Amino acid sequence: MFKFDFDIDDADNAEELLGINLESLSIQDPSTKTEQLLELEPFSELTLTTLLDGVPDQISYSPLFISLSSTRKSTCLLRRDLFDARFQLISEGAGDVVDEPAINQQDENNASDLKTARKALEFLSAPSDLVPGVYEGGLKTWECSLDLVDYLDSLKETSKYESFVGKKILEVGCGTGVPTMYIFRELLYSSKPGDTPLQKTVLQLQDYNASVLQLVTLPNILLTWYTSTHADAYRTSIKDDDMAPIIQDAASGELPITPEFKTAFLKTLQDLNITLRFFAGSWDTFNPTTTSTDESPKYDILLTSETIYRNESLQPLINLMRRACPDQSVNKTYLCLVAAKVLYFGVGGGVSDFLQAVEKEKAAVETVLERKSGVGRKILRLRW
Repeated sequence: MFKFDFDIDDADNAEELLGINLESLSIQDPSTKTEQLLELEPFSELTLTTLLDGVPDQISYSPLFISLSSTRKSTCLLRRDLFDARFQLISEGAGDVVDEPAINQQDENNASDLKTARKALEFLSAPSDLVPGVYEGGLKTWECSLDLVDYLDSLKETSKYESFVGKKILEVGCGTGVPTMYIFRELLYSSKPGDTPLQKTVLQLQDYNASVLQLVTLPNILLTWYTSTHADAYRTSIKDDDMAPIIQDAASGELPITPEFKTAFLKTLQDLNITLRFFAGSWDTFNPTTTSTDESPKYDILLTSETIYRNESLQPLINLMRRACPDQSVNKTYLCLVAAKVLYFGVGGGVSDFLQAVEKEKAAVETVLERKSGVGRKILRLRW
């Protein structure tokens, strides 16, 4: 049995709303199953326009408080509520009783969308967090992602700190996208409305499940934008506190998503020279060197958290990271961070197995953050 330990704010809410016992969330030990080949989701890019079209007219949110080691002590980000994502799927018909033949008789695209939505609803409703090759836990916020925020924030107090502006950044296995939310907020804070940075900043988020990107990742990015001063012009233009409310960081609430909202969000990205891209599918088929003709194939910052729990997926992840980072012969500073629990009980995955795997690839590894209370956690910096 595979158990995760939780000590983050959404645990109790998820237990109450989904009717599950989080302490017993489990994944079947692969060694107890008969060997079978999983048909992994192929790599695909989801355009920002397509994802925006799928955002409902209103989303509900709650604050996520993150403890920091720096003098700032803590920070707060807003994220979409799980129950709200579930409600969206139900309202779109994913919970309707429809037999499989009837679904298959629909238009091919509509049938595919409905099947995907029904799967996502199962993820939100079922008592299992992880189904290898089907769903990899991206709808939840895992504690190691908060560790990444803490570490990134601590860099601001070092002499070698560099702004995120002008960087190409990839979060692998992003789920709710908390580290990227933090980086995006820093980008918004670093520029005033009306500024137009000459340097292009690229933020890319990858998750195995496209539904995760649709239901939580992009909505969380939108919430991050709305709490910045870059949304002030939009709020002023609407002149309606119900449609464009002033949000308090520490409070829960609901936020209408209007066409004007989406237009203003896209304008901020354009003004600040920020490109947002989203990718779904397995690491085996994800190739960052072929995703665009106008971007460098290498990344300045690569982040991943809670992604090394299954030994079967270590090599595809390592291959992806190695391809994505600059070659050793190139004199370029980059940041490749892996945040994980020391041991994932019941499965055998963890930091030790990961280190053995990366050592075979001749990577240099440094522990840059360590938590020893409870289930141990580390952030590792890799250099290829």
